[in-house]
This record gives sequence, structure tokens and C-alpha cells, in this order.
Amino acid sequence: MAQVILVYPFTGLDLKDFSVWLPLAVLNVASTLVKDYDVAVVDQRLDKEWAKTLSQHLNDDTLCVGISSMTGTQIKQGLQVAAKVRQLAPQLPIVWGGNHPTLVVEQTAAHPLVDIVVQGEGEFTFRQLVDCFAQDRNWKETPNIAYKQDGKVVVQGKGRDFFDPAGMPELPYHLVDVSKYVYGRMSFGKPLRSLPFITSSGCPYACTFCCQPVLSNRRWRKMKPEVAVERVFKLVEKYNLEAIEFHDEEFFVDRKRGMAIADLIGGKFQWYAQTRMDDLLALDLNRLEKNGLKMVQPGLETGSPRILEMIKKEETIEQYKKANLALAATGIEATYNFMMGFPTETHEDLLSTVDLALELLKSNPKAHVSGFYVYVPYPGAELFHLALQEGFQYPSSLEEWGKFNRQHLNSPWVEEKLAVFKNLLFTSKLIDGERLIRTFENRPLIKKGLQSLSKRYRKFWEEHRFDLTWDVRLLAFAAKHYFAW
Repeated sequence: MAQVILVYPFTGLDLKDFSVWLPLAVLNVASTLVKDYDVAVVDQRLDKEWAKTLSQHLNDDTLCVGISSMTGTQIKQGLQVAAKVRQLAPQLPIVWGGNHPTLVVEQTAAHPLVDIVVQGEGEFTFRQLVDCFAQDRNWKETPNIAYKQDGKVVVQGKGRDFFDPAGMPELPYHLVDVSKYVYGRMSFGKPLRSLPFITSSGCPYACTFCCQPVLSNRRWRKMKPEVAVERVFKLVEKYNLEAIEFHDEEFFVDRKRGMAIADLIGGKFQWYAQTRMDDLLALDLNRLEKNGLKMVQPGLETGSPRILEMIKKEETIEQYKKANLALAATGIEATYNFMMGFPTETHEDLLSTVDLALELLKSNPKAHVSGFYVYVPYPGAELFHLALQEGFQYPSSLEEWGKFNRQHLNSPWVEEKLAVFKNLLFTSKLIDGERLIRTFENRPLIKKGLQSLSKRYRKFWEEHRFDLTWDVRLLAFAAKHYFAW
């Protein structure tokens, strides 16, 4: 029976065999515990009977339950988990960690279903807590936590711990059924058996829409190429993988290191990486392709030079275009992320982003659009302060934060242009005429219908027409129910 139970809640973007990746956040925390404690992982995304599973793991030896949460749906679902724990074991400590509890520590710790908040990267802080519980020591002296005492929140901050990936033990994959997370990703052009892997932590860039500069203090830490590749090859061999998805925040922060990893992979399997366009301009793309790089996913965010400067992206539109042409000369696919709905964004700014996306698709047959996402005012991000100035209301409770999602349409400046944003939100999934359509390769009628819609939407985008026509409304309905957007 479990001494420690770690829960990864439903995120709201979970489609089995499509977007449910390994729960790397809780596996990282578990890696520091498994040698000395019996650890159980409950992944709410795949376990419809999660409450029953939780109940089965709970026993007199259980020391605590840990819940990982990002801003949004995971909070809502995490509160359900916490309520169940409180019902089954009223005295058991409920420990919350993750991005949101770190960024909104006092409000989170004040909630009655939160006993302790672990701030920052909790691998070692959580281990210290568990040791205190096991040895019946005073856990309140643990650094980097927050808790309630005499009706007030106490924040025990001693300077956050930033773990070094190079010194972390291997992930305890045995705690989950890995086969449930291995499936063909459409992002590789055809279904390939793949799993995610992270070789580094943090991000050195200062993008104002992102909370990473606060979470990681812009400190980037990495595994040595040899360690990363050794662990990756173990994964590939053990689970018969054809591809690896590197989920580093930015894979080529150290370009020489990234290239060294590519050389060590040597084309033995295909791989994917998140990176920046300025990095791609500086790298030998042919060498990367030869060594197995199949796809990159840069976040371009905007086609407006003004917005690009405001969000401190430290890239230019010209770099975007040049890197796209460089990719077009290779077999490497590019999937671009765009963002809309920034505070102060004008209609002209938005049209610049639409036009940039169309130009990139036209000049690179292997370019795709992942989507046009709506800016979400995440706490901790520098742009959050501007959002407040522009009328965004700071959520007054965890429950209100739980209503957030990746497509946050409730900001005042978004509500004014809701029809346009909804149109771009849903039609962007089809605008490249290929990426999403691949999902229905074995359903020819649906595929043919989506191809027809793709041509229609491309024409509308070129004409800057973004009406909520009947077919867009139908697409939105299907997306909401089929893809859990």
C-alpha cells in the first residue's frame, strides 16, 4: 500500500491517443522518493475510476497526497481530488505543487482543501516534507513551503531550489502503465510510436506572456548530451519506440549541446524539438535532418513587429521568414504556434499575424499551423500587469482560476472582438490543409469534408473575412466535443 500518492489531474486538453503525455511532472517528483518509499501515481486523465483507485491506495501507512497543478482546469479537478482525500482520510496532509501554487502561493495555501504548498521545483522540497512526515519531525521548518497557521498563511521561503537535471535519477516509469502513453503522433506526418523526454529545465528568455521567467528565474540547467542520449536510447529500446519528443522549453539554448545530442542519436530514430527560429538560422539543418530531426515547433506568436517587441521575443519577422525558407529546403517539418488577443493588440496587428501565417505556408510546403491560441493572462508573467491595467479582473479564488483554459475568451479586450477570435481559433486548425486532417486518414468522408473546408477557410483568410458562418459554428461544436478544446 502506498506511503505517498501523487495525483496528476485532468487538464481539459486530454484526448486519449492524441494529447495525453506521460505525467512527467509527478514522475520527476517520484524519482527522488522511490528508493525509500512506496509511491503510487494516479493519472486522472486516463483513469475514469480515479476515486476508486485513490481509495485503494490510501491506508494507515500513507504519509500524504501530492497534487500537481497548472493554472486552469487542473485546479478544478485537483480540488475534486482533494475533497475526496479529505472525505476518506480527514487528517492526511494534502500537498499542492506545480506552476499555479508557486505563482499564487498565498491564495492557494489559504484554501481549505490545501494543507501545504510546495513552491518552485518541488523535487527536493517535497522529499524533505515526506521525510518529516515519516520521521514525525516538524515539517513546518521545511524551506520553500506555505501553510495555514492560526488562520493566517505562513510562507516559509528560504530561496527556491532549482534542481540540476544532470544529477536527477532516472524517471520511475514503472509507476505508470507506459503502454497507455505510447501511440502514433500525427505531428510526425504518419503515426509513430513515441514518448516525450526532457533533457533540460528552465528557460533563459524573458518573454512577457510566459511565467517561465518567474518560475525558473531564467536559469537554464541541462543534462550532458551523453546522459540524455543514454536514457533516451533505453526508452526507445524498452518500449519499441520509433520517435522521441523532446519537451524541453527550448531545446537549442546551447546550440553545440543540441547538435551533440543530434550527432549521438545519429538517425537511429526520429525526433521532435521545441525551439526558436533564430536558433534554426544558426544551425546546420541538413546535419540535424540526417541525425533524425523530423519536426520542430517554434512559437512565433505574432506577425506584428510592435507586439513582438512588447512581448520581448527577441526575434524579428525577417528571421521568421528566413528560417522558414531554410526549413523548406530540408525534409524537416515545421509546426508554428501563433497567439492572438494580447492586451493593446489592434485589428491591424492581428491581420499581420494572419498574413504572416499564410506567407509561411505558401513558401514552405512542409509548414503547418498548430493553431491560433488566445493569450491567457497567467499570474507571474510580466504581461499580466498590463492585462490588469487593461481591465482584466484578478480571480478572487482558486475556483475562479480553475475556469481558465488555453483559449481564454473572457478578457475584456477579447470580448470586444469575440467573433473574429472564435473564427481564427477554430479555422486555424485546418488552414494548412493537412495537419489536423491527417487524424482522419482512415475516415475518407470526414477527410474529404475537412479538405473542402480548408480551401474555403484559406480563401477567407486571404480576404480577411472572419465571420462566424454556420460551418465555423459546426466546427467549433465538433472541436469542443471531440477534441475537448
